[in-house]
Amino acid sequence: MRRQPVQQRGAATVTAILDACSTLLNEQDYDDITTARIVELAGVPIGSFYQYFPDKRSVVHALALRGMEEYLAEVDVLFDGGTLSDDWREAMGQVVGVYMRMLVDVPGFGRIRFSDLLDGHRLDSSVDQYELMAERLAELFVDRFGAPGDGPVRLTFRMAAQTADSLFTLASQLSGEDRFHVLRKADEVISTMLAEVLDPS
Repeated sequence: MRRQPVQQRGAATVTAILDACSTLLNEQDYDDITTARIVELAGVPIGSFYQYFPDKRSVVHALALRGMEEYLAEVDVLFDGGTLSDDWREAMGQVVGVYMRMLVDVPGFGRIRFSDLLDGHRLDSSVDQYELMAERLAELFVDRFGAPGDGPVRLTFRMAAQTADSLFTLASQLSGEDRFHVLRKADEVISTMLAEVLDPS
């Protein structure tokens, strides 16, 4: 973003732009979306758009970061709310459940999630969303369950996050038994990776 909004009106403008972009991403390919279409759907002047964003790619990037922040906020609530399982594998299943629900409930989340790619277009490489997500998940799980294993903590969580995202993307393209097979395999792969950190050596 060119600048962060400091007043409520500016924050509402940015939110409207992001919401409009997320709606369009659910309906169109990235290349078919224009800044003119975004501002039309958002109901804001084009000048207000350029106050905060230089182009549509910056909007998509901000949207990806917003999705990540919303996801991690919900995971924080899960860890703080007293409903988290005492078994780390079941807890990971609950964390994945939040992710899968957001794929359905949050517009645009299913298109960009935490990836740095959208339809082949690279976003800002200075912000690695996998790394940010993995760092927070590592903190939460290690604080709650300890790290008695001998695997590299942050790297292991990052591998698990990136692998899971790829498998979930594949699952979203399938249906029926094929989809459930991929999701079951994703659960196995994540558990195997994290066991190196969260299970005793």
